[in-house]
Amino acid sequence: MHRYFVIPMVVFFLVVLVFVIYLQVINENWKYLAPKPELPDSCNDREELQLVIHDEDKIDGRSFKDKKDLGKFENQIHAIFLLPCEREDRKLDINLKIQSSLLAINTWFQNKSLNQQINFDKTSDGNIDVTFLRVNKSMNWFINAKKYDGSDDETDVSEKIEKIISINQDIFNNYNNKKFIVFFEGWEKRKYLNYDICGKSRYNGQVAIYFTSSPFKKYIGNDIILKNNKRIFTCTKNDHLNDSNDLTFGDAEVTILHEILHTLGAPSTCGENLDKSKHHVVDSKDDILYRISGNNYLDFNNDDYYNHKIDDCFDLKNSNYLTQ
Repeated sequence: MHRYFVIPMVVFFLVVLVFVIYLQVINENWKYLAPKPELPDSCNDREELQLVIHDEDKIDGRSFKDKKDLGKFENQIHAIFLLPCEREDRKLDINLKIQSSLLAINTWFQNKSLNQQINFDKTSDGNIDVTFLRVNKSMNWFINAKKYDGSDDETDVSEKIEKIISINQDIFNNYNNKKFIVFFEGWEKRKYLNYDICGKSRYNGQVAIYFTSSPFKKYIGNDIILKNNKRIFTCTKNDHLNDSNDLTFGDAEVTILHEILHTLGAPSTCGENLDKSKHHVVDSKDDILYRISGNNYLDFNNDDYYNHKIDDCFDLKNSNYLTQ
């Protein structure tokens, strides 16, 4: 065989081998050479969906059900930290990362609005009430195309998450008057080559979802030299949930707020600058409800969903889930 054929072929296969080995390290879905970790006994993708608690999940300060509601407000947004059975517990509820990001969202919202805030469910000590949930289903079950009932109809991860909240509504107080922001320690099935889906919600729905993880590890930090930054599994491009007492309104917070606002009925379908779906604005890329969330405006020019002057058109400022 001619060397001018052999050499390119050898180089090609070496490149492929290096690429596959590289994916072993950074991508959870590429574990063909290295054995995948053994699933915990609690995992069962074939049996009925149910909540489970591992011994190591039992941590002081953690709540496995909604705590008693406080105050006069019936309409609250309750935070949930949801894990598949085999996923590592990064303690995003206990280390206050979820709380810090939600507080950062309210700081931004208050500055951009008529001094309003989102009414997040809180405990008697003033902290965000976060419920920890783990299910007996693996990440593979979530991303499998079949529905939770085993039928062959395709379903998104977000649909399965909504079902989990719905069938376990008895652990939440005042369920019908609450909306939920779910921090899911996993990812949505990828539908686009150039970016991940980091948030999901239904317009006027009850559940907003933020995908805290990704199949790929990413460098998080501002240093030009990547290896000097932190390398973690995260969905958003440039950052992750905030550390305790950090009120940065970053990529993660922008995504979370964008999805929450959809559940509150924003943008109004009678707005003046909407795309064909009627779910995003088109007049400014810096608007929080632009298709790819901006971080500067809460309704650019106030003519679509907040503090507008459109007759007989829902205005977000009047939502029962906002407080002064």
